[in-house]
Amino acid sequence: MNSKIGGSIAIALLAIYVYLIVLGCMTVDCALAPVCARHPVAAFNDGMAQYLAELGGLVSALVIAELAITRPGETPAARVLAPHATDKARRRLRLVAIAYLVVWFFAGATAFVFGLGHPKILPPLTGVGQAWFGIAVAAAYAYLGVRPAEA
Repeated sequence: MNSKIGGSIAIALLAIYVYLIVLGCMTVDCALAPVCARHPVAAFNDGMAQYLAELGGLVSALVIAELAITRPGETPAARVLAPHATDKARRRLRLVAIAYLVVWFFAGATAFVFGLGHPKILPPLTGVGQAWFGIAVAAAYAYLGVRPAEA
């Protein structure tokens, strides 16, 4: 039961994170258009910027922590399943875990690309994209078990 509640919270936080990234990208697009009043830069307020940064940190921390303790080739979060879990439960967990990682990856990559292309239009989006890039590299190293060679 606790893993279902924790998973639901993680998914809700990811959904809000994605929403704010999409809103930020729409704001950047609007700022680049000659005539656009739907998503002015001023409408992306300080609260949104703060939550975007906080959620980016929370969601990314969950991803890197989970990938750091998962062996390459294994399903992230598989340890939350009971030892006698059904194949259906294992498939469902695998699907949710992979979907979570894919959504996190594409949301962060989108923030990174928009921030890279137009860094001064919406600095909070640029900051989240840059932070995501560093965390994505660290997560890949953690998951793949890349370690320095011992002398």
